[in-house]
Amino acid sequence: MNQPAVSVAGSASTGLRISSAGRLRSLLMDGSEPVLLLGAGASITSGIPPADKTVERVARWAWCKENGRHPSDMSIRRSDYWPWLTAQPWYKANVAASDLYPDAIDHLLGVKSDRREFFEQLINPAEIPPSRGYVALTQILHQGWISTVLTTNFDQCLERAAIQHNRPHRLVSISTPADYIMFSSAPQDPQLIFLHGSVKHYTDRNLTDEVQSLDAQLVDRLKPLLRDHPVIVVGYRGAEASVMNDLFLAQASSGGFLHGIYWCVLDRDVGGPFPAHVAQLASQIGSNFQLVPIKGFDDLLEKDLLTSMIAAGARPTRRRSGHSVGGMPADMRPLDGFDIVGFEQSLLQARLAQYAEKTDLWRPGQIDAAWIEEMTDRLDLVRPIGTNKAPTLAGWLLFARNPSHDFQQARVEFRAAGPGNWLRSRFGDDAELEASGQEGDFIVRRTIVGNLWSQLDTLIDLLALVNFQFRLKAEVSRTVSAYNAIAIKEMIVNAIVHRDYDVNEPIQVEVQPKSITVISPGGLIAEIAAQMGDLSFQEAIAGRTSPIKGYRNPAISDLFYGGGQMDRRGSGLSDMVLATVNNNGAVAFGPSTDNRQFIVTIEARPEAVDEITNTALPVAEETVRFSTNLISIASMPEKVWHSGTTAKSNASFYRNAQGLAVPPGHVSDGRFYTLYNLDELADALVSPFDPGDIETISFSELSALPGGEAVALKLLHELVFEHLKAKGLQIEFDRRRAYFGRGDEPELKVSYQGRLRKATRTVVKARTKRDSDDIVYFEHKAFSFSVMRFAEDWALVISPGYAFTRDGLRKPISRERTNVLSTRRAARDFNPSVLQDVSFWLAVLSGESDGLFALEHRLDNDLARFAPTVLLSPRPPTISFNVSAFDETSQRDQEIDEDLLRLDAELEELALEPDESEAEEPDETDQTDEEADGD
Repeated sequence: MNQPAVSVAGSASTGLRISSAGRLRSLLMDGSEPVLLLGAGASITSGIPPADKTVERVARWAWCKENGRHPSDMSIRRSDYWPWLTAQPWYKANVAASDLYPDAIDHLLGVKSDRREFFEQLINPAEIPPSRGYVALTQILHQGWISTVLTTNFDQCLERAAIQHNRPHRLVSISTPADYIMFSSAPQDPQLIFLHGSVKHYTDRNLTDEVQSLDAQLVDRLKPLLRDHPVIVVGYRGAEASVMNDLFLAQASSGGFLHGIYWCVLDRDVGGPFPAHVAQLASQIGSNFQLVPIKGFDDLLEKDLLTSMIAAGARPTRRRSGHSVGGMPADMRPLDGFDIVGFEQSLLQARLAQYAEKTDLWRPGQIDAAWIEEMTDRLDLVRPIGTNKAPTLAGWLLFARNPSHDFQQARVEFRAAGPGNWLRSRFGDDAELEASGQEGDFIVRRTIVGNLWSQLDTLIDLLALVNFQFRLKAEVSRTVSAYNAIAIKEMIVNAIVHRDYDVNEPIQVEVQPKSITVISPGGLIAEIAAQMGDLSFQEAIAGRTSPIKGYRNPAISDLFYGGGQMDRRGSGLSDMVLATVNNNGAVAFGPSTDNRQFIVTIEARPEAVDEITNTALPVAEETVRFSTNLISIASMPEKVWHSGTTAKSNASFYRNAQGLAVPPGHVSDGRFYTLYNLDELADALVSPFDPGDIETISFSELSALPGGEAVALKLLHELVFEHLKAKGLQIEFDRRRAYFGRGDEPELKVSYQGRLRKATRTVVKARTKRDSDDIVYFEHKAFSFSVMRFAEDWALVISPGYAFTRDGLRKPISRERTNVLSTRRAARDFNPSVLQDVSFWLAVLSGESDGLFALEHRLDNDLARFAPTVLLSPRPPTISFNVSAFDETSQRDQEIDEDLLRLDAELEELALEPDESEAEEPDETDQTDEEADGD
């Protein structure tokens, strides 16, 4: 059973030693290779709920199953399942929800298949990526600073992060007794050990009896590891008997942990109380137990450890020739009988230096043989065979003088077929033409060998000959290319990096006058196929906002990325599609029917080129696709509640209701209207509403009344205001405008998932004097909004713009005058920049949701439970325009650039004026009062 928390005479007064994140950095840098133990707290920001919230989700899920409801039914409220839960005979009202966890799992998820179904949905939140802490941990593992991670969790956050970032190249997961053979106390590759088993394999330990002890075989294997290394504990309370008794207290009683246990706790919890097991452990090992105050898992791993260590120039830990287990990726397999003297040293040195520069790895001022040897080991270009190091397949293919001699399949067969005059125009009059068997058509062939870098360069040069340019006639003629060069490069890189080098077939490149096809051996690997669902690969790529990632050859992929041949891992196919479509071409890709090959075909622009004049007429007038700035409201409130009042305005109503529970609303004709459920509110809280006078009207009925639509709009705007507050935005209520306030630095950047890729945007920018570095004012990316009705539909209209403040928060610069300047400043952003702005604000408002999203409420809003659910779509409608409509764009841009210089000067002058006359920004109460007596 879980142990009660006990107070320990605390940190400053307790006898418990206090350490710091700096001490943890030292453990990582000095080669100690500490063991890291993760608990539930580490995964909360990755969308995995802690024990108390899991209990509530289990109750909701089980109630749905018992009542024939679908667990994703959004109409289900806490009031549906909570009374049912509290009526269960095992439920204890006086026990914290987190301590009810084992009983809830036992009684509500007793059937093993039910438990697996629930947990697989819980621990794999597709819409939330692994947190920055887990991403940082993958890099720490890759650098060799930690080799073993223990976890009490069931989630795959670390494994998902490792796949997405190809760091480390290989992570050995041990979750069942059958996996214990892969365990090592001196691992060659980082290992992740699931202490409580696997949900997928029905070996998870959740129930009260199950969590009393750990698997004895696993404990025996872990003892030497815990004896010989420091232990860092993050996100784990220490309340369960199994881990505390079997891993910690049993070892402590035999004089273990001479290298120390560093128990991380949140800053606010450093004074205790702690669970009894933790207090007992601290008492037994004395000064070997150290408390480490932290701000949280993400900040500790990312800022306090990884970023600080890289900034300090920390070197990767030299990996020992430890135990290497089977099942490794093919390109990391050591080649018996091969010698690293076969590497081209000059190429190796240049590429490794380039890699270190791009990925922030430490390197000496003068590169030496020792560093190169260390890097070849770190990047899996060599691996041990017995006591010796041998090249891996990746190392040999990338750096051997002629790897195709030893691996004949590691080559490219290039074939161009078409009319003789076309082939000569592309490859020269001296091109050797081979008869194709089809009258008038011939073939040009070439076999491309050498290391993979050389193959890539040769292919790019060859296909550049095919990618001819011509003049496209139009009202304003221009030069275009048959293919987009970036799309060609992505297609080739994808084939070289992801092909199966164990298949005895070459890559095939087939060129015809109007298309390029690349066929590479090996279809989709299991990791990628699992992310597709029932869609084809191309449909899955097109339908996702985040890349589908997985690596057949992680070491080759990593070196191509570090060498600059891959711009961003996981985005190549998306970039290829975008570049081709923007060039008016077409692309198709996916595995063959038997999944033995991966095939990509890019089609050239469709215009028929006059071979004599090298010109073409457009097949059709080209179009540019633009996005509207409408966010469709998919689910409107159904009811409006209203109650009688003697107040004549919002101001007097809220003034008279001081201290009582009153939701946002609007006074009109002696009635107070609101979208919040007044029946439930008046029943649960002390409010000024007479339950006998509360009535309802449908939203559509209110909108149809004289003046009713204005009331309805005010109520909807209140919900939007609350959503903006929940998103942490600054708000100008009277202008319905929102923007980000600055943080600790003069500039604020926000990362978000764009339409096709991850992007970063500067949302607050400090503006300085033209002749100095003094900050004069702050420029904020902003947007104004309004809910509008379109026949029977409603939408939130957002208009990107700017706000200007003196302090980066809520102190505006002469708002009446800067409103005009803001409009002019926003005019500088022309489509498609406006589309990018709209996409950015949509990502902020929707929380980067792939589907419908709901208007949110602040966590401290006690009235949120009475609010309606309003759903919006994150995909704005789009429209296409003729490209000729923008013939004057270049002239217009020049005029705007000139105006922008004048605008910046005006803003600087305004900011330098005294601000005594500036009106303070109205607070929320002011806003309510102003709107009450306004329109």
